[in-house]
Parts: sequence; structure tokens; C-alpha cells
Amino acid sequence: MIYNIYLNKIVKVFKLSVFILIGPIGSGKSEVQNILEDQNFRCYCADKIVRSLYEKKDIISDVKNIFPEYIENEKINLKLIRNIIFSNIKKITEIENFIQPKVVLEFKKIIKKNENEKNLFFIFPIIKNSEFIKKYKTIYIDSKKEIRIKRLEKRKNYNKDIINKIIEYQSSIDIYKDDSHYYIHNNNSLLNLKKSIKNLIKEL
Repeated sequence: MIYNIYLNKIVKVFKLSVFILIGPIGSGKSEVQNILEDQNFRCYCADKIVRSLYEKKDIISDVKNIFPEYIENEKINLKLIRNIIFSNIKKITEIENFIQPKVVLEFKKIIKKNENEKNLFFIFPIIKNSEFIKKYKTIYIDSKKEIRIKRLEKRKNYNKDIINKIIEYQSSIDIYKDDSHYYIHNNNSLLNLKKSIKNLIKEL
């Protein structure tokens, strides 16, 4: 922490720390984000950034030119993307190569805008090796597979076939589980998860 003095007032200037919260689908990343935000931490979700990017006219235009099969009624059909890409590794790579650099660019803008904050948390799904993620400390959240499946079955537009395909794909590329700085096991109650986050905050 650095102190700057302006007109006899002491102003705290924090050295920004960025943390990457990452984990497989259904592990509880959204719940962790809610808990952190309740503690007044700034959190930014990659999936939410992706959805907002897909609503921009220039992105829709690019997708229409590159991936016309994902366009329906002049909009990007996210359900269609999910169903197609998790049936075809090549398609996953293509769409990730297209959208991930744009997400990283948005996160870099957020870091620059919040450089006087103390901590920022970026929430990522399991993705292929990322130079952006490598730069920061990672927090890995995990749950048992059977627990994650039960959670996902409650979600809209998720059937057993797509759930199994996503889990299988993420497992095949997950380099983060064995190489993260902090771990959270989310196999019990929300209360236990809150206690885990409270203990994590003390370590950061």
C-alpha cells in the first residue's frame, strides 16, 4: 500500500492485485462471485463479457461473416453455439480463437480503469492455456463430478448429453486444477462455501 499526500490529506493508493477464479462448469463460480461481491470486492465474469460482446453489432457482423451457422434472425444464437462447438473440437478452437482475445482486451481495460483498487477478481471457465491467466494468481474452485452434474441438470437448456460433452471437454484441457495458487472445494452447503471464502480472503 502506498500513501500519497494531497493538501494535507492522506490518500491511500493500493497496489492492485488481480486474481483469476477458475473452475469447471457447475463448480460454483457464480456463488463465489456473489459472496465476494457481498464483501465489496470487484468481480468480472468472462461469460458475462462474452454475452455482452455477442450483442454488439460489429461482433454480430464478424460472426455472420466467419461463422454464419451461429446466426439466427440476425442475432448470435448462444444455445446453438454451445450445442455445435461441444460436438466438434475444431469448432471449439475456432470460436475460442475468435472471442477470447476480445474478452482479454475487455479485462485489460477493466484493470486499467481500476488500477487504484486493492483487488480484482476475474471469473473464467476452463479454457485452453491462456497467457493472460498465467500473469496472475489463480483460485481454483472444484466440486465432485456427480454434484456438478446435479447442479447443471437444474439449469435451463442443459440436457445430459451436452452436460457430459462439456465436462469431458473441460477435463481434457484443464491445466489449472494441478497448478493453481489457491483451492476451494465446494461439495457441501452454501454456509461452508462462505466460510471457505472468508478463510481465502485472509490469505490473499
